[in-house]
Amino acid sequence: MFIDSEKRLKQLSDEAKKNTEDLEEAKKNSRFTQVS
Repeated sequence: MFIDSEKRLKQLSDEAKKNTEDLEEAKKNSRFTQVS
């Protein structure tokens, strides 16, 4: 049970990190579009 929640937590934080990176990427891209 405990191990499962640990794994779940890691999965969630990994997803959060990926989402954050996607967000940064999108921000960068939108900046480029505004510039050009």
